[in-house]
Amino acid sequence: MHRILIVSEEEFLCDVIRLSLAGMRADVRCAPGVAAMERLSRRMLFDLVIVVGTSLFFSGRDVVRILRPPGLRKPLVYVVAWQQAEQSVLSLLECGVDQYLTFPVSLQRLRMKVANDLNRQL
Repeated sequence: MHRILIVSEEEFLCDVIRLSLAGMRADVRCAPGVAAMERLSRRMLFDLVIVVGTSLFFSGRDVVRILRPPGLRKPLVYVVAWQQAEQSVLSLLECGVDQYLTFPVSLQRLRMKVANDLNRQL
């Protein structure tokens, strides 16, 4: 069973994304912010982390540093956010974020991307 973590300060967005992933044979958890994300990622290894919004972090480096400490398995990292300046997007991708999606995002498209990427990990 895959493990997915959704990180969002907005509970509604977390719930909507979690519900869109229902039935995928995955353990889906939600974290309301950076501190909760750090606690959860220390306790279990996730296959995929979806970060909703970029205001949670100062840069993509923060995301990667927290989720991919040296020596541990690297989860895929998706960022879903409102359109940012090109430099912000490049910073996230250069730091190791695997996918950057902009709102409004198709939940069906997100689900398909998640399913395809997780199936490749098997």
